[in-house]
Amino acid sequence: MDQTSLPFGTFETIKDWLDSEGDSWAGGNMLKKIHGEFPVPQNAKLRPPCPPSWYPNQFSGGDVSVIPNGRIWGKNGAILTPDNYLIGDVSFEGVHITSENHSIFKQKGLPSVSHYKNVADLTHVYSGNYYHYMYEVLPRIDLLHQSNLTINYYVVNEGFGERYQSETLKRLGIDERQLVPTHDHFHLQAEKLIVPSQPSFPTKWAYEFLRKTFSNPNTSSSDKKRIFIKRRWSRNFTNIDQLVELLEGLGFVTLELEDLSVANQVEIFSSAEIVIAAHGAGLTNLTFCQPGTKVLEIFAPTYIIPHYWAISALGNLRYHYLIGEPKDSSSGVKNEWAGGDNITVDIDKLKTYIEENLLA
Repeated sequence: MDQTSLPFGTFETIKDWLDSEGDSWAGGNMLKKIHGEFPVPQNAKLRPPCPPSWYPNQFSGGDVSVIPNGRIWGKNGAILTPDNYLIGDVSFEGVHITSENHSIFKQKGLPSVSHYKNVADLTHVYSGNYYHYMYEVLPRIDLLHQSNLTINYYVVNEGFGERYQSETLKRLGIDERQLVPTHDHFHLQAEKLIVPSQPSFPTKWAYEFLRKTFSNPNTSSSDKKRIFIKRRWSRNFTNIDQLVELLEGLGFVTLELEDLSVANQVEIFSSAEIVIAAHGAGLTNLTFCQPGTKVLEIFAPTYIIPHYWAISALGNLRYHYLIGEPKDSSSGVKNEWAGGDNITVDIDKLKTYIEENLLA
C-alpha cells in the first residue's frame, strides 16, 4: 500500500475499525479496557446554563489499543490504521471539525514515513493548555503504565516543553529523550502503535490519577485560605481593580498562577477554603481542593462550559457560578473566539452573592 496516499475514509473509534476488520488483524491488535465508565455524581446540582447534551450521564472510561503498523501524521497527531483509515476520536483537531473535515483530507499527499518500534501516542491539539494537558494528555500515561506494554518512544505535539510539562513528566519518570515531537511534515509508522483513550471531558480516572500523583498528604488543613485567581492573559476582568479591592476587603488573597510550579499550585489549592476565579485553565487545580471547598466560577456571557463544574462534582466541592454583564456591542471589539472575551462583573451583585453564599 502507498503510505503517501490520503486515507480512504474514517472510523470514529478504534473499536469501530476493529469490528469492521473481524479477525483479519487479530494477530497483533488489542483493545484493553483499563477503567470503566462512572456515573456523574448528583452532589453538584447547581450547573452552569449549558446545553443539556454537554452534561453526560456518566464519565468516560479509559482503554489502550495496539495498532500494528499504525501511523501518526501531522503536527496534531492524526492516527492512521495499517489499511489507511483515519480514527476520528483520537485525531481530534477542534470542537467544530468533524473527522470527514480533518485537515489530512486537504493534503495533496502525505510525506514519506519514518519507522519506529513501540511508540505511544500522547498528542492532543490543545496540549499546550494547562487544563487539556493535565486532563487529556497526562492521565493517558497512567493508562499506558497500567497496560504493561513496552514503550520505546512517546509522540508529543510540537512546542512541547512548557515548565508544567517538564515538571510533571519528570514526576512520572518519563525521560525527555523518549519524546518525539511532531511537526508540519510529521509521518511516523510504528511496529506497534499504542494509543490510549483521548477523553474530551474530565474523567474520574484522570481525577484520581492526578490526586494520587501530585497531592501532598502532609498539607496542613488548619491554614485555610480564601483565594482569588487573577488571569494575566485573555479573559480578564474589565473592572479588575474594583474586584480586587472588594475581595481583599473580604479576606481574599490575589494570586497569579502563570509563573508557579505545579507543586506550588497544588499546595495553594489544597489549602483553599474558598476559590474565586474567571473561567480558565487555572481552575484545573480544583482537582487538589479538599472536599467541601467553596468555588465561584465567573463566566463571560458569551462563553460558558461545564468542565470545572465536573471537576467540582468529582471532588465533592461546593460549586457556584456567576455570569458577567452583557458585552457592550457599541465598542466594536469582537474576538474571533468567544473564549477570549473579557468579563465585566457587577461589584455590588458579586458582594451580595459572596456574603450570602460563600461566607454565610
